[in-house]
Parts: sequence; structure tokens; C-alpha cells
Amino acid sequence: MYTKPFKTLIAQYSDAVIEFPNLKAVSLAMWLLESGRGASGLARDHLNFAGMKYRPELSDICTRVRYQAHDGQGYYCAFPDLDSFVAGYWRFLDRPPYLGWRDKAGDDLAFLAHIAGIWAQDPQYGDKVAGLLTEARILLGIADSTAVPSCQAMLMPGRPRLSLSDDGKIAQGIDGLDILYRGDDSCPYGKTATRNRRPFEGIVLHHTSPKHSTQWYVQYQIDGDPARGGHFGYHFYVAPSGVIYQGAPLSKRTNQLSPKPQVRRQIGAFLQNVNAIGITCAQAATDSGFSPTPSQETQVKSLAFALCDALDIPFAHVFGHGELQTNRHQSEGRSLAQDIRAWGAADA
Repeated sequence: MYTKPFKTLIAQYSDAVIEFPNLKAVSLAMWLLESGRGASGLARDHLNFAGMKYRPELSDICTRVRYQAHDGQGYYCAFPDLDSFVAGYWRFLDRPPYLGWRDKAGDDLAFLAHIAGIWAQDPQYGDKVAGLLTEARILLGIADSTAVPSCQAMLMPGRPRLSLSDDGKIAQGIDGLDILYRGDDSCPYGKTATRNRRPFEGIVLHHTSPKHSTQWYVQYQIDGDPARGGHFGYHFYVAPSGVIYQGAPLSKRTNQLSPKPQVRRQIGAFLQNVNAIGITCAQAATDSGFSPTPSQETQVKSLAFALCDALDIPFAHVFGHGELQTNRHQSEGRSLAQDIRAWGAADA
């Protein structure tokens, strides 16, 4: 699963003229690993697919930004375009810490062995990159895509899929993924969020109380709640039986996430009502937390897989509501979201 900017990077890099063309695959493999196939914040926001920290030698082709990485905050490179990123990567290597890499450039694995221990502290870093070489070669058109099975096909047997209606509003399941449309074009749903909508960047998994039926919740969203001042709900509702209802057209955004910073956690903070798809397991909330039925678990995973595939959403961008907000039960959606995010790790 690759983000759109990463797909563009692949296309441009495939045709790019570089000093050592035989190193294209190994460098792309590094970028696959470092950026999570384009899903990292540095990649999304700053076109830095290699996790490169800022160095003065790159000051004419990038700017310095402060960024919270997995190992703490630091200053990293922010690139204005993909060509600058590619140039920056090779210039980054032409610095004293990597001295000698050009002597190894004739052999991609020797090159990798030379720089891996300097680039990352992880002793398995070189092996992880080497494990992505076949994928990188396929993406660059160097190897035949039939050489290895589809990672996604292995992750979800049967490969659930969906297509969108011509107007992009309705998700239509394919090959056994059945979705019943119950949206209403005339409903304002998340009025402000829809007015300010952005392309979908992630999925948030929720649960609703067993107090009401699935159909009741779908209608509640359409009717609105005057006491709360709007229309609240989700794009998709998965009933305890596993039946999937689309409760809002994908042209609309729904009110499902709090805009209040005091209740939002740092994880998934880039997701707001303007850019997130909401899926709920209806009637799955209990006193102990998130308790979906086995049918709901299966269907949510199938639906999330199909949506990520159709809309270029990384698996890493699927979160449980309880992971994102301090005022929700911490288990809400968490177990399923963690399973789905793990696909990205397995795919890596």
C-alpha cells in the first residue's frame, strides 16, 4: 500500500538519471522502510522519504523543520519537491560519515553494508532493507511482478475489494463484500467538515451502545440531534451480524472526532472530521469496553482493507477512537486497528 506522493516518487525515480543507476533499487528499498511506503509524517508533510536529519550541506535544496520522530525530537530536512529530495539523498551520502561508499557503488549489497550501520543504530537495518529489494525492483520495473506473491493478497485471503460510484459517493463491494447504501444526499452530516473537506487520509474505528439497533443509529445520523447541535455518526455501520451499511456518502464528512485539542492524543492527530472515514461496530460497546462480534471483526477488517486499497490510505493510518481521544474508552476500536496497522509491518 503506497501513498500517492510515494507512487509519484517511484515513477519519477524510475526515469531519473542518477550517477549510479544500479543503486536505484537499494536506495528505493531504504525509502520504503524509512517512510513506511510514504506514510510517515516526514514523507507526507515534508517529502522526506529517507528520514534525513537536517545538515548544512543541504541548505540550498531543503529547509530545516523540527519533527518528533520515534527516537525523539530533532531537526529534519523538508524538501520543496521530489527532485530536491532525490538530490538531497545522494548529497547526504557525500558527507564525511559515509566516506567510501562510492568505492562500493558497483555492488548494491556492498553499498548497503557500508552505509547501514552509519545510517541507523538498528543492527538489523541492513537486513530489513535487503528484504525490500525485490519489492523495490518490481516497483522500478527491474523485476517481474510475478516473482513474488502480492503482500496484500497474503494479508487478507480473498482480497476484498470495492469500487466507487461514478460520482464517488457510494462504495460498491466486489466479490462477496456486500455494502448496503443508506446515505442521504440531502442530509448536511458534518456541515463544516464537509465544507472544508480534504482527501481521506485515514480511518477511525468506533463502537456504539447496545441501547439501539444499527438501523436506529443510521437514522439518528440523518435526522440529526438538536440537543447536540448537529448530525453525528459514521460513514459505515457494521451490524453485529456482519451486515455493512454505508450511512453517509463519501462526498460528505461526518462528525465523529472531537476538534478539542485538550482531549486529542498525539497519535493520529493529523486525522480530523475533514479527512477521516468513520467505521463503527454497532452495539459493540459494553461496560468493559470494545466487544465486537466475530462477524463484525471479520467485516471491519475486510471493509478497512478494501477502503485502504481503493483510496490509497496506508494501513498505518487506521486507529481506534479510544486511541485518539482521552474522553473515550481506551479500548474503543483499538484491537482491530492494531491488527490492521500490523498488516503494514508485515507488508514491510
